[in-house]
Amino acid sequence: MPTRILDELVAAGRLGQKSGAGFYSYAKGGKGADDPALAAILAKVRREGGKADLSLEEIQERLFLPMLTEATRILAEGIVREPGDVDMGLILGIGFPAFRGGILRWADNLGIETVLQKLKKYEGLGARFQPTELLRKMAAEGAHVLRLRRSPGPA
Repeated sequence: MPTRILDELVAAGRLGQKSGAGFYSYAKGGKGADDPALAAILAKVRREGGKADLSLEEIQERLFLPMLTEATRILAEGIVREPGDVDMGLILGIGFPAFRGGILRWADNLGIETVLQKLKKYEGLGARFQPTELLRKMAAEGAHVLRLRRSPGPA
């Protein structure tokens, strides 16, 4: 799903390290540093009446919830064999916080009913915040994601 901020960054030639700037400035060595010029781009794309300051909890929810809905899709479709494989893949692949145990453990610890309540809060932000049938079913049954039986699918 395209985002306005990425469109603006590309239009400004801010393509990341290879161009010397993206969300960060890479002018000093190879390590990204905060770039005050980014503020003008962010102000341009910020929605009218949008919040400038998000709480840590809201930032976490906006990042984790779409990741969780996608994780439940791949479980339902049998793309992965075990729920634990999803968590391990996220921890090792994208650096998901290991102390949380993975996105599915995060959901289980939170409780699926609570997850659905949190998704409802963001449903106006698009399809990525729509609960999957698997999440709805699990909430109705009081189930835990990590206790799902092995999914049929590719070996």
